[in-house]
Amino acid sequence: MPTLSHVIKSVGLVTIIAAIGKVLGFGRESIIAAYFGASSMADVFFVASLIPTILFTALGSGLQAGVIPIYLEKKAKNPKSADEFISVLGSFFMLVAGVMTIACMIFVKPLVMVVAPGFSESELALTESLTRIMLPSLLFFTLSYMATGVLNANKRFILPALTSTAQNTVIILATVLFAAAFGVEGLAWGFVFGAASQFLIQYPSLKRYGIRPIISFLPHKRQIIQTLHTFYPIIIAALALQLNSVIDRIIATSLETGSVSALNYANRLLWLPLSIVLTPLITVLYPSIVERALISYQSFLNLTLKGLKSLIFLAIPFMLVMLISGNSLITLAFQRGAFDASATETTYAAFFFYSACLPFFALRDYLMNAFYALKKTKVAMYSCLIAVLLNVLLSWVLSRYLGVGGIALASGISMLLQSLYLFSFLWLKTKREDIAAFREVFQESGKLIIIGSIIYGLALWIHPLTLPFPIIVELVIISLLVFGLYIALSMLFKVTSLQGLRKIKSN
Repeated sequence: MPTLSHVIKSVGLVTIIAAIGKVLGFGRESIIAAYFGASSMADVFFVASLIPTILFTALGSGLQAGVIPIYLEKKAKNPKSADEFISVLGSFFMLVAGVMTIACMIFVKPLVMVVAPGFSESELALTESLTRIMLPSLLFFTLSYMATGVLNANKRFILPALTSTAQNTVIILATVLFAAAFGVEGLAWGFVFGAASQFLIQYPSLKRYGIRPIISFLPHKRQIIQTLHTFYPIIIAALALQLNSVIDRIIATSLETGSVSALNYANRLLWLPLSIVLTPLITVLYPSIVERALISYQSFLNLTLKGLKSLIFLAIPFMLVMLISGNSLITLAFQRGAFDASATETTYAAFFFYSACLPFFALRDYLMNAFYALKKTKVAMYSCLIAVLLNVLLSWVLSRYLGVGGIALASGISMLLQSLYLFSFLWLKTKREDIAAFREVFQESGKLIIIGSIIYGLALWIHPLTLPFPIIVELVIISLLVFGLYIALSMLFKVTSLQGLRKIKSN
């Protein structure tokens, strides 16, 4: 099992690489915004990318989350058998991805009409064309997610963390080189080549595990069926999570022009702190949580709750900065070229509500992984299905009153309720004598709510005094104020997560 220094080093390296990738992702969205703004053309591209994104996430996320527990369990018995199993599984899912790609090519028109009911005929025609271009990316994404699962299971986090850097670099180059000449079609081809780069960058490290293509599946029929029985709830859960994004965009197509792209830009900005700080912690802890689950439930619970408290602690200061200086962040990130002040205003309407729910986006992903580690995949699946139903209802109702802001708020509420559902399940499963660990979570959360409220009120009062300064200076002042006070008050209130971040380990 990993030592303390190994875990801290891994989280640190993945965080640095994720930061580089996210800065490039930031640059990618800024460049796309500069070329296309929050326009009809941008709406078409983002909707066209939905279908391949939904498909690869359903397969890819399921593979990445599902492979690690099964692979580690088999590896503990026979490493060579584990590598052979992954070869079979990867080849089978590549076949599935190929069939899905062909089927979507054939039925692309009705699929596009489902995800973009508010588009005009010309917009629908262009969406169909872009979707056909981007659909083959499903094959590369499937390979990439399989490789990521294997490498993470073997505690090799660096190359998987570089995948977003590779993809963003390719898309940026495609936008700069081809957008002027070919419009959004050049951007669509960049999406495909970016997907290919995600696998290619991991391939050199993957080769050492002896994983190879398998042509005949008959000798492995029983093994595949058993695995699919384990995997189908994970795939359905991943598909349900993507449906939240699809529903958001479907409803956004019925709002004012530019709403789909504004929602996308706000979501991308939300994921900046998630991807740089919170996701690396989730990624590095997941294999250790799986190993703990194979030992005992108590061992699993101790590490899981430590990680949960750390995520909440890390999320709050970022949430506060985003709530206070959200408009400035959007202006700095996107307002140039075709992205004007009106687009900033529309994007901020969504970003504010996304920011308020930032901790729950991280907690939902983390708790889902915890249930996969426990092999409680059906519980995770049901939680996702319930969240989708809630999101449909809330998005439709709230968007009538708050526009794109209502859609973002609905997503946040569904994330909150899903996180509470999963957390409550763990609580009820825990024996009475072990319930003290949950009391610590409640006490810690209460302290952080008080600290966050004090800082938010003070920073909101000071914020108008910073507005005459350049945007970057304003953001630096607010960030230093929020993070400085947060650390000071956490020490004053004796928040254990401040020290706990340095003590997450497996033993």
